[in-house]
Amino acid sequence: AYVGASPHAARFVPGYVLAGRYRMITRLGSGGMGEVWRADDLILETPVALKLISTDDPEGRRRIHNEVRLARKITHPVICRVFDVGESEGEVFYSMELVDGEDLATLVRRIGRLPSEKVIDIAQQLCDGLSAAHLQGILHRDLKPANVLIDRDGLVRITDFGIAVTQSPGSQHTVIGTPAYMAPEQLVPGGELTERTDLYALGLILYELVAGQPAFEAKLDLRRPQPPKPSTLADDVDRQLERAIL
Repeated sequence: AYVGASPHAARFVPGYVLAGRYRMITRLGSGGMGEVWRADDLILETPVALKLISTDDPEGRRRIHNEVRLARKITHPVICRVFDVGESEGEVFYSMELVDGEDLATLVRRIGRLPSEKVIDIAQQLCDGLSAAHLQGILHRDLKPANVLIDRDGLVRITDFGIAVTQSPGSQHTVIGTPAYMAPEQLVPGGELTERTDLYALGLILYELVAGQPAFEAKLDLRRPQPPKPSTLADDVDRQLERAIL
């Protein structure tokens, strides 16, 4: 996994060995929940991304273990591989595939927008990965540009199954996720989620890639205005791609 660099102070230092197994190499990023490090797995003798979450909340631990359990059920090149999960020194952690690249949110900030042919390639890869997850009955629920990694060869990975669920007919949910990328049924307490929930988020990701800006503001609001067509924001948008997105 890859996370952009962060200015916040790190809780560990390069060279530190966590749980007698993971030698910290460099911090890739941090957020409100914890840090992501590039580390060497001394047992498997391979570099990994190590996600560390500092939490005393049993529910937080449950979500972390659920993320690992669900991600490991999906075997597909587009799904970021998760290797191991554990606890040490007050940290819950899991190791996962190290991707040499960046997330789509960082990519859009860096270059503005992507050409249609590249977006079509990314869309096809993401559809393949989502199909693999949905065949296992798993809904991601938090698809957004920051949770899609792209490597130096243009291959993508879906990551962060932290609020993923196993789909069951008639199952209800609490309102949780990232508002700007949530489907309408996610914004209503008790709304029923289906595969279409993830496809809606996929459409919003692709919109942002071709338009260079999000379709919606980051707020919980069912009264969303219809976003402008991407072709009104850029001249070279493939019209068939635009129709598919809308």
